[in-house]
Amino acid sequence: MIVRILGVVSCLLGLAALSFYSARTGSAEVDTIPEIIAKGGLPNGQEVALTSDVKITDIGADQFVAKQGRARIGVLIPAELMPIWEKTKPGIKIGDYVSLRAVYRSPGHLEAREFHVHKGRRLKIWVSLAALLVFGFLIVKQVREGNNA
Repeated sequence: MIVRILGVVSCLLGLAALSFYSARTGSAEVDTIPEIIAKGGLPNGQEVALTSDVKITDIGADQFVAKQGRARIGVLIPAELMPIWEKTKPGIKIGDYVSLRAVYRSPGHLEAREFHVHKGRRLKIWVSLAALLVFGFLIVKQVREGNNA
């Protein structure tokens, strides 16, 4: 019985350690919109990657406004990405999350190189958390049933 509990706990601790490691390590080129604005911009042509909690707050014909925290920055869609933008734009709603790789252009906007809109991101997170709770409940139930045997 003790071996079973130790096995489950060690697996959960291993999963937690891997999650923590994944969250703390990443590309050194990942920036945030507040960092870009706090620096007063970046050198013209510098590439940035925005991947965490970037929301779309306004949508135009060839651009959108990205918001992270309270900071906002305009993102232009270049001609080579227009076919992808035209396909993607009808399904985008204000408040959707986006990851993008872009180039900083003076004065104060980005030119997209790649982008991906995360449809239903918050729903997916809640579903994952619900599955985790069910899994935890089943583990507790199994451990208790093991004690009664």
